[in-house]
Amino acid sequence: MRILFALHQHRIGNKFPLTLKRLVQLATLDGAVDRGIAEKTGSLSPGKRADIILVRTSDINTSPVGIPFEALVSLAQPGNVDTMIVDGRILRRAGKFTALDHPKVVTEAHEAAMALRAQAQWPM
Repeated sequence: MRILFALHQHRIGNKFPLTLKRLVQLATLDGAVDRGIAEKTGSLSPGKRADIILVRTSDINTSPVGIPFEALVSLAQPGNVDTMIVDGRILRRAGKFTALDHPKVVTEAHEAAMALRAQAQWPM
């Protein structure tokens, strides 16, 4: 979202204003609409998947929060994610992964990337 907002400001500017709130909507509900899955996800509504990310706004880079959308789009980093709930399952709590072996996932991702590089005959 941060990169999209910066590119929009650079290329289009105020000809077609884009607020940070609108950008979050584009990334959530509008993204679900475009994918044809808005009846299942994209907003917090009864009957939809409960996908929620809680971002700490007390960290040095996000505090003090004036406009929540600004904190989310312009200031927040992955390390500010405190809790993540996907389809009702808590995957991250208090900044720690609860449902996956993070080192194992990183190792497997690295191995897969190296295998793809080798297959494509890219330099290692």
